[in-house]
Amino acid sequence: VQTMALARLCPSCRIVGTDIHQPFLDAVDEKIAAEGFSGRIKTVCASMDDLPFEEESFDIIWAEGCSFIMGFENAVRYWKKFLKPGGYMMISDLFWFTESPSAETREFFAEIDPSMMIEEKGFEIIRNAGFEHAGSFRLPSRVWEASYYGEVKGKLEHLMEQFKDDEVALMIIEGLKKQTEIFDKYSDEYGYTYSVMRKAL
Repeated sequence: VQTMALARLCPSCRIVGTDIHQPFLDAVDEKIAAEGFSGRIKTVCASMDDLPFEEESFDIIWAEGCSFIMGFENAVRYWKKFLKPGGYMMISDLFWFTESPSAETREFFAEIDPSMMIEEKGFEIIRNAGFEHAGSFRLPSRVWEASYYGEVKGKLEHLMEQFKDDEVALMIIEGLKKQTEIFDKYSDEYGYTYSVMRKAL
């Protein structure tokens, strides 16, 4: 989705999209062809912590909601070498907005994202990696509700009935239900922060 959006925003840009799962890339390739972007976008099957690109080869690196896989600090430091001098990088990740989150929220995220840190710590990592922290913004909770949680909530009862005899599926569905409950009660304590950083010339 982001790849296509970036292509529309910048008609003169050449874009490379990566993922470790080739079937996902095959689906993206179909969308690229359907929208007439074949000459401007290419996909590469590669792990985010072992990218097959030359150093200082990109003007912009854009990474939404994936840096937690290798760790925010590792991502900031590793991806930096692929940016040209003066290039920009945007990374969005999940952060605490408070130093004292509720016990229920803290316990929940200890299981799914134990390395989650307070927002200011992320900004400190950016600066310590030698970047200029150009700016940040928080994804509003209403966007989460409109684009994700609202849809999930509407499907939970149907899914629980559909998979009532599948223990693994029910465990996943219960996890989603718990996630929506945590969001409804504590969305002011955490969320996605989009951080833009600039590499020195």
